[in-house]
Amino acid sequence: MRKIFFLFLTLAFCSLGFAQNNKENSNREKYEQKMAEIQSRKIAFFTKHLQLTSEEAQNFWPVYNKCEEERYANRKEIRKSAKALHIAAKDANTSDESMRSLAETYYQNLDREASLQKLHYYEYLKVLPAKKAALVRLVEERFMNELLTLLSGKNIRNQNQKKEKVN
Repeated sequence: MRKIFFLFLTLAFCSLGFAQNNKENSNREKYEQKMAEIQSRKIAFFTKHLQLTSEEAQNFWPVYNKCEEERYANRKEIRKSAKALHIAAKDANTSDESMRSLAETYYQNLDREASLQKLHYYEYLKVLPAKKAALVRLVEERFMNELLTLLSGKNIRNQNQKKEKVN
């Protein structure tokens, strides 16, 4: 009887693990689909607002993607240094010298973000006319604002639909 119970228990745990794995895969697939949808919206938005020709787009996107990877890596460093600074600020035993060092690192990362944006502008100039290269960052900000508006609108609609179902 005990063996059967343990066998049943083992099978139950295995099936739970399998179900969890399937759920994680499903969530990952949904995330990847959403990211692909956002990326295609971004391409359409940039192409429309920068009025990219097919040749310009073909040259622009590899440069833009490389620049985005650099900015993403730097933003990751900004978050990491901000977190270290925040944790150190909470610790009563943190020395002034340590706080200065952490703050310096944080602000250097912020400065690097601005430097990267300027550097990327010069990279865009290599593949786009000056007018379009100058607008890349502004179009990017407009896209992010529209994306946030779209997402917040969906969230508000989803919350309203949930409230209606409850009532």
